[in-house]
Amino acid sequence: MSSTRQLAAILFTDIAGYTAIMQSDEQLAVKLIKHHRQVLEKTVAEFEGDVIEYFGDGSLCIFTSITQAMRCALSIQQQLQAEPPVPLRIGLHIGEVIYEDGKIMGDGVNIASRVQSLGRAGSITFS
Repeated sequence: MSSTRQLAAILFTDIAGYTAIMQSDEQLAVKLIKHHRQVLEKTVAEFEGDVIEYFGDGSLCIFTSITQAMRCALSIQQQLQAEPPVPLRIGLHIGEVIYEDGKIMGDGVNIASRVQSLGRAGSITFS
């Protein structure tokens, strides 16, 4: 297994309160996930990023430019205000990632995840 390292802008998303939404209204929860993924796939590609992985109600994306990542995050938050509005938290971090077997990992990924968890619905937090 060979691995490579690269500096990247790492973008994490998470739907705030998703577990509670799923417990109270499964149909709404499914709509939110679909809306999130539809907007994410289209918008990340528009801003020259890559969706690496989905984690239930969240995602991991990377960009080679922090400017493009921030513009993408702003666009995603604006689009997700349309019906059904998605209470999304976004975290951005610039750090080194390790590519191995089509996956990315490393401290930069962990930090981006932690930064995202500090936000509130509709926020973009970054480090």
